[in-house]
Amino acid sequence: MIKFILLLLSLSYVYSANWLMIQGTQKATAKEHNLWGFGQLKYTYNQGDIFEVNGINKTPFSLVKPDLQEQETLMLSRLRFGLRGRLDDENKINYFILTEFGKNGITDPIGYRQQSYLTDLSVTLRYLPVNIRIGQFKYPGSEEGWMAKFVSPFIQFTTLSDQLMLERYISVSSDNGTTFSGEPSHSVGAYRDSGIELFQLIHLDQDSRFSYAYMLGLGAGLQMENVNDCHPPHYLYMAYEKLLGDMNGDNTESFKLFGWYQNGKRKLLDEMYDRIRYGVGFTYFDGVLRVESEYMWGKGMIFSGAKDIDPTPSNDVWQFEIEADDNNKADGYYIAAMYNVTRKIEAIARYDEYNRMTNVSLKERIFKNTTVGFSYKIEGPNRIDFNYTFAKAYAPHNSAAQAILDNSGDIARVQLTWVYK
Repeated sequence: MIKFILLLLSLSYVYSANWLMIQGTQKATAKEHNLWGFGQLKYTYNQGDIFEVNGINKTPFSLVKPDLQEQETLMLSRLRFGLRGRLDDENKINYFILTEFGKNGITDPIGYRQQSYLTDLSVTLRYLPVNIRIGQFKYPGSEEGWMAKFVSPFIQFTTLSDQLMLERYISVSSDNGTTFSGEPSHSVGAYRDSGIELFQLIHLDQDSRFSYAYMLGLGAGLQMENVNDCHPPHYLYMAYEKLLGDMNGDNTESFKLFGWYQNGKRKLLDEMYDRIRYGVGFTYFDGVLRVESEYMWGKGMIFSGAKDIDPTPSNDVWQFEIEADDNNKADGYYIAAMYNVTRKIEAIARYDEYNRMTNVSLKERIFKNTTVGFSYKIEGPNRIDFNYTFAKAYAPHNSAAQAILDNSGDIARVQLTWVYK
């Protein structure tokens, strides 16, 4: 924690956007119906080594997501089409629809094909002093999860966000105490839930504003059904923003401080387990240099990776593993900077660290990744991103696990993003 605070104090500039309002409302000048979408074609080369014991692959981190079958892939990782707008002349009813047809954890979690093409379907009512949003959409929470992926030059989520926040749902096939394994029962949560949200932006003065949101959800990700015996999770978010210059959607020049909290339960077999997540961070954007940073904590329902269950050397059959006990803990942070070298070229760097299962010495894992690269901006949001990640992982109290983690390797990624709107 001290290291993180010192890093924050060393920063001068950060990236900023009010995703709560951007995704939940429409401007009065917006079209009644706006067709939009984006695609991302991604090449990945994972340089890690493969380590097997009796035909069981111990190194899923050396293979490319989402299906963990190859070390080098070229895939259409995202292909999304949406429709958003307003349903009345007074802009009192806004709507947001988005679908997914790419290959990722939504449609193809570790090789188990899903039919979850609808990621967002919501209506926002703006008749009262507080906005009311109903449906399926991104829940209030982490800045990294809330951010629209087509605006980020970082191709992959941080390990922190991917493991702590990107929820997996399983059909339990085996358990060892409160450690559960199973195939995916549905898509990853995709930082989304179904429910009702109350939110608003309050202008404190000409240059300062306060945002808040409270959501009551289902805790079921993209499933749109009650899977937790009527134990709805609660989501809370608050942010203070100081405007510093131009207001331009996700490129608004401002300084923002935010915090969020999530508390819910998840059911595995016949038992209910707590899932608590919370975080703090800040953002700032001055028009040239952008930085984003956030610290997150988690308790209960800790995702601990994919496990191969097939002893056939030529065949990897993966299951997700979840450490469900309420006392299990994890935390971490990321810090990223982006600098416009020229009008077309942006240099980027990011460091992220994730400390998993900190309460159980033998299961504790520490992941440290440093990503560097650049973006070439073709036109508007359309661009080519190059990321190179130096990946390190540690098991500080388990030498056998460390021998496996030593097979981690650097990862090179190139991605083409094009946006239609």
